[in-house]
Amino acid sequence: MVKAMLASFESHDRRIFWITVSFLVVSLGLYAYFLSISVVSVVSRKSAQQQAVRLASSISILESQYVALDKSIDLTLAHSLGFVDIDVPTYLSKNGDGRTFSLRTQTGGQ
Repeated sequence: MVKAMLASFESHDRRIFWITVSFLVVSLGLYAYFLSISVVSVVSRKSAQQQAVRLASSISILESQYVALDKSIDLTLAHSLGFVDIDVPTYLSKNGDGRTFSLRTQTGGQ
């Protein structure tokens, strides 16, 4: 049936037919390509979101461990590790021009 139909077409009608068929095939190919690209990007986004959730939860665990360790540090722990209290603190101060440092000790009035 298709051969009989093609035989009845004239030369320019055949060209129009094949151009239309070619356009349809190319359009379907592009549709399949862009559909596959969109599916891949959706899957990648979903994977990235899951990884972000995992990272956020691991960060919150680390933060809670930090807070627990920070609360355990006190003066008795420092003394048990060998730190001692100082009698007169020594401070490092910057002169007005910003290029040099000077060493000073705490006096009663300051």
